[in-house]
Amino acid sequence: MDIKYSSLIGDIFIDLKSCRVDNIFVQSRRHTCWKSVYNPVSGINSSAIIIRRGPISIPGGHAQGPAETFTLGVIVIGSGLKKYFILMIAGSLIIALIGYYFTEQDLPPYPGQVVSESGDVITGKDTIMDGQRVWQEYGLMSLGSVWGHGTYRGPDFTAQSLHMVGQAMREAQAQIDFGATYDSLDEGKQGGIDSLVIKQIKNNRYDPATDTLTLSPAQVTALEVVRAFYGDLFLTGESDGVIRPNVIKDAKDRQDAADFFWWTAWCAGAVRHGDTHTYTNNWPNDPTVGNSLAGDAVVWTAVSLLAFGLCFGVVVYLFHRDGYNRTNLPYKLEPAVALANAPISPSQRKTAKYFLVVSALFFLQVNVGGVQAHYTVHPASFWGIAWITENVPYNLVKTWHLQLAIFWIATSWLGMTLFVSPRVGGKEPVWQGHLVDILFAAVVFVAVGSLIGGVFGIRGLLPDTWFWFGHQGWEYLELGRFWQILLLVGLLIWLGLVFRALWSHFQGDQDKWGLPHFLAYSGVAVVGFFCFGLMYDANSHLVIADFWRWWVVHTWVEGAFEFFAAAAVAFVLINLGLVDLKKGLRAVYFTVALALSAGIIGVGHHYYWFGMPSFWLGLGSVISSLEPVPILLLIAEVWHGQKALMQAGDFPYKYPLMFLIASVFWEFLGAAVMGLAITTPAVNYYEHATYLTVSHGHTALFGTYGMLAIGLLLFSMRGLVTEKGWDERFLKVCFWGVNIGLAVMFLFTLLPVGLLQVLDNMQNGFWHARSNAFWEKDIIMFLGQSRMIPDTLIIIGSGGLLAFMCKAIVNLKDATIKDGESFD
Repeated sequence: MDIKYSSLIGDIFIDLKSCRVDNIFVQSRRHTCWKSVYNPVSGINSSAIIIRRGPISIPGGHAQGPAETFTLGVIVIGSGLKKYFILMIAGSLIIALIGYYFTEQDLPPYPGQVVSESGDVITGKDTIMDGQRVWQEYGLMSLGSVWGHGTYRGPDFTAQSLHMVGQAMREAQAQIDFGATYDSLDEGKQGGIDSLVIKQIKNNRYDPATDTLTLSPAQVTALEVVRAFYGDLFLTGESDGVIRPNVIKDAKDRQDAADFFWWTAWCAGAVRHGDTHTYTNNWPNDPTVGNSLAGDAVVWTAVSLLAFGLCFGVVVYLFHRDGYNRTNLPYKLEPAVALANAPISPSQRKTAKYFLVVSALFFLQVNVGGVQAHYTVHPASFWGIAWITENVPYNLVKTWHLQLAIFWIATSWLGMTLFVSPRVGGKEPVWQGHLVDILFAAVVFVAVGSLIGGVFGIRGLLPDTWFWFGHQGWEYLELGRFWQILLLVGLLIWLGLVFRALWSHFQGDQDKWGLPHFLAYSGVAVVGFFCFGLMYDANSHLVIADFWRWWVVHTWVEGAFEFFAAAAVAFVLINLGLVDLKKGLRAVYFTVALALSAGIIGVGHHYYWFGMPSFWLGLGSVISSLEPVPILLLIAEVWHGQKALMQAGDFPYKYPLMFLIASVFWEFLGAAVMGLAITTPAVNYYEHATYLTVSHGHTALFGTYGMLAIGLLLFSMRGLVTEKGWDERFLKVCFWGVNIGLAVMFLFTLLPVGLLQVLDNMQNGFWHARSNAFWEKDIIMFLGQSRMIPDTLIIIGSGGLLAFMCKAIVNLKDATIKDGESFD
């Protein structure tokens, strides 16, 4: 052990460069007891400790001279790494918010009036906004998509409307010019009409000075065709699709929705003023209306791939140069055994019910997913039972499938941090157990209330309060604003409980960059980025609302979740004695800074085609291409856990570690490989809103964060249950069921369907790739029906976890640490 002295500030530092320290004790001459500063079982305290009176003595070292105050600490994070971490996060936030400012200045207009050439008012902003609210209120984002954002089984209403407008305008122009149907004309006349129609679609006749959009006679006819089509669709439904009869019961609401869809199509077809592209950067692909891949998308694709290669090379060099890859320690069984057998407190014991709820919600969620998969192939009935589809429609199933996934993953993370924080803090705070119970009740209330509210909203039973208590209308953020606010309050309470338990690490002049602090800061990120979901309301511009939605869906998940995931994985590996504290913590600070900065700006790849300015093609593509880099680096850390499993005999944390390893594997495949494959603009133009995105979503969300959630659940439960309650037979079923099931689902259903859908888009246009005609192809039907195999495996695996928890919950250890008592 090397002792460093600082005569300027009177500090004593313990340098861990050359040795591993199992315990550091501090003894004051005024006190007889030893105080543990570092203990791998209770969580590593890398912070400083202040001795207020008298000199101190350290076994194996000696202090120099008496002093009133000494600070003993471990040098872990250097000033250079601290500056890098802060700069990367702050800089990326500033750049993203500057991008928001320019986005807000150049929004697609809601014309105050849409008029014919004779001046007749046809529609306008009020009607279009009413239609947008109808789209949200009835959960139509879970029956299709707009500008590619929404569910993927069902039409893209923009692409469908735009193609319909082109066809209707051809018919109308043929009657105007030749008094005949379009199909009856010869090729030359058809070519002339085609050219004229495309020119009219591209010509942006919106006048900002008068806030008026003027339509040609053919465009007026096309709008009426769109209204008639959606008026019938949402009343009578479709026998071969997911839209059932009476989705929208009110005739005015149906027409308002049609006008909204028509407006999104107009934005996708008209060239933005002062630019060469449409408001959606020429998306969707449809040559019949003049939409094709823009040159900018090709150029920025090349630049983003170049940036990925350069960044990856530089980061790998730094990662090896600074020793971030040398964090593993010789395998030792003792830390894991000690951790599994450690005493528990009342608040820790009470977290077990969180994990029981997690397993139940997980089981329910994958079964709902099985129903959704069946609807994808047979949307008109569930195994021939029509009343099920009538009462449990596709958009409700889709809503529940997503909401349940978020709830069980988040609840697992809440439970894990509530379990570890008292031990890391070294003391059971008074009333902590009661507060854990209160938070649990609040979480259950929000989960149940939001799921029920979604049912009422979709059925149109909350006409005046749908946004607050029903279905907010945004994918991943379906829950009403009231439930969203309550969830935020719950997250704030959770964060308060975590900081309350860890408060000893934040007192005095202690260094604030240790492992407990890193875990706490990740919680701050989770809560902070969720707040961006409150930046819009029911009357917000479509682009603005979706801008902030993606700050939750993407930046919360691929930024804050990455932060928390790295903190949790580092905490587990360090506490199990598999990774060196100093090197491991420096490695995660390094990688998380890159992951957060790339995730915050990289959210721009969701803005390519959603009415945003074209600069997002460059900014989003280049930065999002860097997101896989930190993921690839994190694999090196978890590999140390894999090596430990290979050496271990009766390793008590075998399955928690296996799920963590699985999580990083799926992050590599789903988030890194699939993410990079689909986010470059040239690929994303054809892939956007196809089943390739579904492949990415399932492997990244379920594969990465779902496996992590199960791993953290098991890590916590290993310290809560007796040996009798720890039944690895169920865990074996769970691990192999969910992982093999996800692998089969990805390789043999989602991926091939996605590839075929992209090919159909390139050949026929996006409107066709999302039509029922595509889903009725024999090969697609076969692949869809094959989903039963992986779905069944995943359901069996989730049942294994539920069975494990049912046995474990009745075999919990007694709480021997009382309120206010120390764990030492």
